[in-house]
Amino acid sequence: MAALSLKAIVNPRSGGYAVLQSLCAAMGDAVCVMDAQDRSLLGSMAPGDVAESRVPVMLEQTVLGYVAGPAAKASAVAMLLGHLASRESEGRALAAEVLHLYREVHLIEQLSEQLAALLNLSAVGESALGQAQRLIPATHGCILVREEADGPLRIAASFGVAKGESGPLNADSQFAMSILERGIAEVVNDCGGDARLLGAERELNAVICAPLRAGQRSVGVIVLANSASGSSYSAADLKLINTIALQTAAAIENSILCTEMVGAVRDREQLAALQHELDTARTIQHLLVPRVFPPFPERKEFDLHAQMTSARAVGGDFFDFFLVDENRLGIVIGDVSGKGIPAALYMALTRMQVKTTAIQGMSPAECFLEVNRVLVRERVNAMFATCFYGLLDLTTGEFRYCSAGHNPPYVMRAGSGAVEALADVGGIPLGLFDGMGYADSTVQLLPGDAIFLYTDGVSEAQNVAEDDFSDERVIATLGGSGLADCRELIVAMSKDVAAFTDGAAQSDDITMLAVRWV
Repeated sequence: MAALSLKAIVNPRSGGYAVLQSLCAAMGDAVCVMDAQDRSLLGSMAPGDVAESRVPVMLEQTVLGYVAGPAAKASAVAMLLGHLASRESEGRALAAEVLHLYREVHLIEQLSEQLAALLNLSAVGESALGQAQRLIPATHGCILVREEADGPLRIAASFGVAKGESGPLNADSQFAMSILERGIAEVVNDCGGDARLLGAERELNAVICAPLRAGQRSVGVIVLANSASGSSYSAADLKLINTIALQTAAAIENSILCTEMVGAVRDREQLAALQHELDTARTIQHLLVPRVFPPFPERKEFDLHAQMTSARAVGGDFFDFFLVDENRLGIVIGDVSGKGIPAALYMALTRMQVKTTAIQGMSPAECFLEVNRVLVRERVNAMFATCFYGLLDLTTGEFRYCSAGHNPPYVMRAGSGAVEALADVGGIPLGLFDGMGYADSTVQLLPGDAIFLYTDGVSEAQNVAEDDFSDERVIATLGGSGLADCRELIVAMSKDVAAFTDGAAQSDDITMLAVRWV
């Protein structure tokens, strides 16, 4: 940004020029405004005149110019010029900050689109590091991945060292391992004073590292470092790398799932081996959805539980939940068209897109609009997904939601015991047509009220006579639950469905999620 000059303030096109001109005229043109090189900018002095006073115009500690003339009048004009300069400086600084933020958002959006199309782990890592380096100055960087829960870290991508050489950031880093185990991003601007940094790491000036968290587990870390003299990282850099890490973790998780599934199909040699591989794929798929309840034991504002049962080895249902910020809980449930491995792969893509978009703080309708645009562009075998996304304000109980062709959830009222279906608003399923609009709606929860979300595998579960369990039976089970805790509610619904089907083959995936505002 160019330095601010007094000439820019004393300019007929500037906002304060008219006021300044009027003030000088009211003083009888007894003052002269000059720049720092004593060139006249406004008013004039007759040859030979000597100014009674010469008052500097200041912006912070910088002299922009002077006002010459009678002491009182020169001081008044100098004060006005200083005020106008301060306002102009603040405006320029704000414009520069907005431009910087816009560039950051644009680059992060580009990263999200790039990662959504990648299934190769190295390609995901290189794309994420490239975008991180554009946003955060760094001479070295790497992404370390741990594909198994207790396995070692390995380098998925890196920059700053020649191929085949070992740089200051590597898979043996104690600092990276500490960030992975703690699950909290960190900045170190004094590498020589941190006991976790060893060997060549201590020669760096600043290091920033964030865990790659996917659901309830960490799949690795992203590390950036700067060896330039005087370099350091800030809280803003920490926020940026956390955002990049969130999107990268989801893409890496999706890459690992797809690698496992493709490998399982490619290597099958006989029916027994194929069954074993599908069981493995089913395990991996279930690792994609949260399995630890309560998910946030330190948060007492809500109770939450969920359950997913696939009709085949792998299925197309999914659910997720996450804290968008300290006061908002995001809840997602969805159902992909089709069955088997194609549906599971499309499920992984859809879930990743919804979560990485929702976590940016968009409204449910804005989230679905963006996810639908990506899925239509990445059209896969005419597949689509119904989906429901809601945001629960943990301070007020307001629940804002949008449905993309999904079954409307039910609200269970603690006071009256009533069961109400949410208004069916939103739009068409995700991935069908571009340019479609989505709409939000809200419902107010009172303390103790709960919301029950489900896929159509619940209401359409059939007995041997091919009768459906039906929405009426879903409502009856909810109404008879007495608003027990969410786990007991899910268990009661599962028992009622099992008793109704009485051994009939499960024809569709069954997924349920319940959340109660405490």
